[in-house]
Amino acid sequence: MLIANPDMVDVISVVPETLWHESDGSPRYRWIEGAVQLFEESLNCIPVVFHGIGLSIGSGLPLDIGHLDQVAAAAERYHPLWYSEHLAAFKVGCGPGRPAHSGVGLPVPLDRQTLRQLVPKVATATARLRMPVLLENSAIYVEVPGAEMSEAQFLNRLCDETGSYVLLDLHNLMTNEVNLSWDADRYLGELDLSRVKEIHVAGGAMLGRWYTDAHSGACPERVLALLDMVAPAAPALRLITFELHESHFRKLGPSGLEAELSRLRASIDKVASDLP
Repeated sequence: MLIANPDMVDVISVVPETLWHESDGSPRYRWIEGAVQLFEESLNCIPVVFHGIGLSIGSGLPLDIGHLDQVAAAAERYHPLWYSEHLAAFKVGCGPGRPAHSGVGLPVPLDRQTLRQLVPKVATATARLRMPVLLENSAIYVEVPGAEMSEAQFLNRLCDETGSYVLLDLHNLMTNEVNLSWDADRYLGELDLSRVKEIHVAGGAMLGRWYTDAHSGACPERVLALLDMVAPAAPALRLITFELHESHFRKLGPSGLEAELSRLRASIDKVASDLP
């Protein structure tokens, strides 16, 4: 659809890990020719941002320099505007050998010790990638006990100490509001919105008694209301990204996707009209 309608979007957000296979062999990474070809056909001179899922920067393990260098190699090919990662842990140490993958982003402890561990990791990622690094707030299903600060305060301190930015996922925030009774308005009042460079919006679905960040359809009205509130107050904001998992595209359909993008363009136009 994007290849046939390149004017639908202004920027493509790609998960770089979808462009290669990772193994225990040598080399560790191998490009997936079909995925690379499809991605390059879709570009058509459209700018790119990277949205990583494999670095697991929030885990207690040492920073995976090999993975970071593979992202850097992809950046040499596609020149992304920035690289974002989740403030979460995807890999956990389980003794000798490669770490186990959790299958879902695990929340980080919101304490000073974790902050001290993350600061050099984020600084190293920024230096090796030679581009801005953004950290995304998490969809949390079970909170880590003993928090010494809120997630918004944690992100503020991390950005202050590293010069990094925030990828503000409003659907993640709404998910936490539904499941954990967070106050999204209070969260946004605490967050330093001057560090927000990108915003994610999406739709989700109930799974049992949990509301999930499934990227499964249209944005809920609550997410759109939060977007209209926060976008004009974020002076560094450069991109609003609609996330849709490919397995749900048929349910939304081309017309539904166009409607979602049109709604986001309306928010962007409103922000532009409010500028002096």
